[in-house]
Amino acid sequence: MTKAVKFFTSHRFSHFSLVIVDMLGVMAGFRLAFLVYIQWGVLYAGEAATPSYNFYAALAAVILPFYWLLFKLHGLYRFRLNLSLLEVLPAIVSAVTEASMVLLTITMFIFPVVHYSRNIIVLSWITTIVCVSIMRLLIYALQRNGRSHGWYVKNTLVLGAGQVGISCANKLTRNPDLGLRFIGFLDEKPSENATAVGSYHVFDDYEKLEEVLQQYNIQHMVVGFSRDRHDTIVELMERCRPYNVEFTMVPRLYEIFSDSVGVEHIRGLPVLGLKRSSITGLQGLVKRTMDIVISLIVLIVLLPLFALVAIAIKIESRGPVMYRQVRLGKNERPFEIIKFRSMRLDAEQDEPGWSTAGDARRTRVGRIIRPLGIDELPQMINVIKGDMSLVGPRPERPEHVERFEKNIHSYGSRHRVRPGLTGWAQINGLRGDTDIAERVEHDIYYIENWNPWLDIKILLKTVFAFVDRDA
Repeated sequence: MTKAVKFFTSHRFSHFSLVIVDMLGVMAGFRLAFLVYIQWGVLYAGEAATPSYNFYAALAAVILPFYWLLFKLHGLYRFRLNLSLLEVLPAIVSAVTEASMVLLTITMFIFPVVHYSRNIIVLSWITTIVCVSIMRLLIYALQRNGRSHGWYVKNTLVLGAGQVGISCANKLTRNPDLGLRFIGFLDEKPSENATAVGSYHVFDDYEKLEEVLQQYNIQHMVVGFSRDRHDTIVELMERCRPYNVEFTMVPRLYEIFSDSVGVEHIRGLPVLGLKRSSITGLQGLVKRTMDIVISLIVLIVLLPLFALVAIAIKIESRGPVMYRQVRLGKNERPFEIIKFRSMRLDAEQDEPGWSTAGDARRTRVGRIIRPLGIDELPQMINVIKGDMSLVGPRPERPEHVERFEKNIHSYGSRHRVRPGLTGWAQINGLRGDTDIAERVEHDIYYIENWNPWLDIKILLKTVFAFVDRDA
């Protein structure tokens, strides 16, 4: 591989490309604001002197380093495991807003109004957010595709080849779009199961750590639950620092960690403050308001579609239009879930189970409405009644809950909130007959880290994912 190819497929190039597209987005935002306001005459009211675009182009070019600095301060250039516009959109809005406020303030004091229009600078605030977001959307798509081909990734070691370390390795190998290429384990006493992960290295000689870092160009290390002593782990990490190795740590008690964890000090000793989150109080009011408003709008807009589906189900087969089933909701309170019937009447004569892709029990109407998620839409009624939320853990049957609670110690934590039509687990591919323990991890993450923007992100990703759905 030539040096040029190596650079253009490296993580450094992916970082460099983000900076370039962001600055192009800023310039495009100023250009679009000028076009909309002056040349297209959408908002221009005929000011005394028509401003020149050259002024705004020069202004944008001069202030580009300031935009870059604000983007960097807002974390837009740090390495991200998940390349998603929805993840960084709040940071883009904040950075551009701050830059626009500073720009407007500076121009008011330095330049006479005859040289420029303040309206264009205000308009550029909106157009810059739009242009930078579009550029980010495109570059993220390219980078995700590149990661799937082994580009823009960091060679990664997992410190600790126990149960948690093996879980980390499995997640890295199954998700190449995270940008971490799993090279192997670092553990003097690896678990026997470590070799089952695949054809990866198990480095069990700590004396050769520097040699491994250089030979395999290790750039990242995931610190799992190693059985080594604390001082040994600290020493290994210190030996990695001269090689610019970045670290990701899986904390003990990770099941109850959230973004709201705070670092405090007890006379110089750093401690982590943990608080089990629950969506109550003002947060609960905000979430419930969003649920009711959005559900009512969807029900009203889709009422004609509901009527067509109901007629189609009735024409095709005997039986009820709606399918009702007992599920457990918040605090394990039972309720009846409502769906459009998409299965034959005898579909559950045997022991009931999860549906699968291409399920033979589906009716002809069911084969259309299930992949599109239309069968789930009547659950909006459950949302309005307060049995469910738009976003939350999947509601399960009582018999399933009883079995899962015996096998998964944290399963009951899911019932601190209302179940949802969609959720963090579902948009990450964990729907139907999938690993329950992993689904619980995602559900707990959602509960511990809830905010209104997280619900919006999940709803948007759910809408975009409908075209690929077949469950």
